[in-house]
Amino acid sequence: MRNLAEHRREVALKELGTTQIKRSVSIVSLVVFSVMLLSVPICQLISDIQRGESLHVFRAVGLLPVPNLEEIEQYEDTLEEESILTHWLLPSVQTILTGVFRIGNEQAYFGRDGWLFYRADIDSLIGVGSQGTISAALAAIIDFNRQLAARDITLIVVPTPVKPTIHPDKFSKRYQTPDAPVHNPFYAVFIEVLAAEGVLVYDPSLLLFEVVRQEAQYLKTDTHWKPEAMERVAKHLATFILEQVELSANQPTTYIKTAEDIANIGDIAKMLKLPANQMLFPSEQITRHVVQTPSQEPWQPVQASEILFLGDSFSNIYSLAGMGWGDSAGFVEHLSTELAQPIDKIVINAGGANATRQALVQELSRGHGRLAGKRVLVYQFAARELFSGDWKLLSLPSDKARQRSATSIADGITVTATIKTKTEPPVPRTVPYSECIIALHLENTGTSNLPAEFVVFLWGMRGNQWTDAATFKMGQEVKLRLRPWSEVETEYGSYNRKELENEETWLLDVYWGELP
Repeated sequence: MRNLAEHRREVALKELGTTQIKRSVSIVSLVVFSVMLLSVPICQLISDIQRGESLHVFRAVGLLPVPNLEEIEQYEDTLEEESILTHWLLPSVQTILTGVFRIGNEQAYFGRDGWLFYRADIDSLIGVGSQGTISAALAAIIDFNRQLAARDITLIVVPTPVKPTIHPDKFSKRYQTPDAPVHNPFYAVFIEVLAAEGVLVYDPSLLLFEVVRQEAQYLKTDTHWKPEAMERVAKHLATFILEQVELSANQPTTYIKTAEDIANIGDIAKMLKLPANQMLFPSEQITRHVVQTPSQEPWQPVQASEILFLGDSFSNIYSLAGMGWGDSAGFVEHLSTELAQPIDKIVINAGGANATRQALVQELSRGHGRLAGKRVLVYQFAARELFSGDWKLLSLPSDKARQRSATSIADGITVTATIKTKTEPPVPRTVPYSECIIALHLENTGTSNLPAEFVVFLWGMRGNQWTDAATFKMGQEVKLRLRPWSEVETEYGSYNRKELENEETWLLDVYWGELP
């Protein structure tokens, strides 16, 4: 048998080695292959020249002689995002894949009856290796609770269910008539351990699931809940808070709710990268309730409140205008209405496992007493964070830290500084958020009335397009127009923000930057 196998192999190698190809066919094949290979960089070069931009490849790698792994990955992301052929071909190809074959992409999954699902949500329910992340989440939350309890502050954790947990039937026929919300198996362990450790948890899953057969609780083409579902949870959470925490018997604050219709295309539909004029997924119509004060002013957080709310995009939806669903009608606004109490809040899109806790630590580090007078802290985050989030142990600085603010500067001062470190925005349309703020750690190179080092926040992505700041490199000298971050934080502070990892930078002055 062995000799026969060796003989057949020898015969095959001889036949392969003597395959004859006509010279004309070889030349034509070589020309076609070369044209295809060279067409991409040539088209890109022509496009860059027409738009008056520097050569794309050199700009992407920053003219560095020996790029490291991080720079190579950034280069690949830049090529993928800025390739002119990607912009030409991808929308049309994706339209065919989605419209004809009902196929999504690496971030958006096609469900049933026109529903779309975010891949990270599906992965959080079926993902392997969740146990390690759950353990980190438990350690971080239990430690957070311990630190808050030492200040006589009650922590209430609100893991918000993702869409496939409540609407599994819209994703797969296997769940045609589910009898309970669909959770990752480790989710029950998470709830049990927190209860055993004395951490209060308000889980809205069953409340949402109870009425799912009467009306949808989530938007068809978006990752988030519908206004009526959000308002129902806010009402029940308010009851839960009042049962668990004794708030001061201050005179109730009455808020006014006004119905308002709005239409928008869901964030998952945008992640499909379809043409701007696509008709496969029309705008969804919703009715939300805008919250106002008795004097008809928009609801605003009150730092002196006894309640501090930490939350993510589930709290920002209907509250942050940049998400496309209007403002002043979000989860915190309606919780405040149900409690008849003002609320202080730190709400940031994305990264619910870490972003808002880190923002709180930074506030305290800079001497801003965000925990002064607080009796309860509500910590809301998307449940997917339990299986993919970056759960860090963070120490809360003392409320007695020295009050400090950024060095006073003239309005719109222009400075030149060198980048020591920076953060990167995500690749556009790979996350549900079309905007992202990045951070630069800068070294002053000549502006006398600024400190030697400081931090600048600026747009790294807007409208699902990278800004010029996204291509900045460490060591690069940049010119920026600055304003104190405190002047714009109310307007920009809730957007997805990529923070610096070095905790020493959290003590530096912070500014908002724009390219002059």
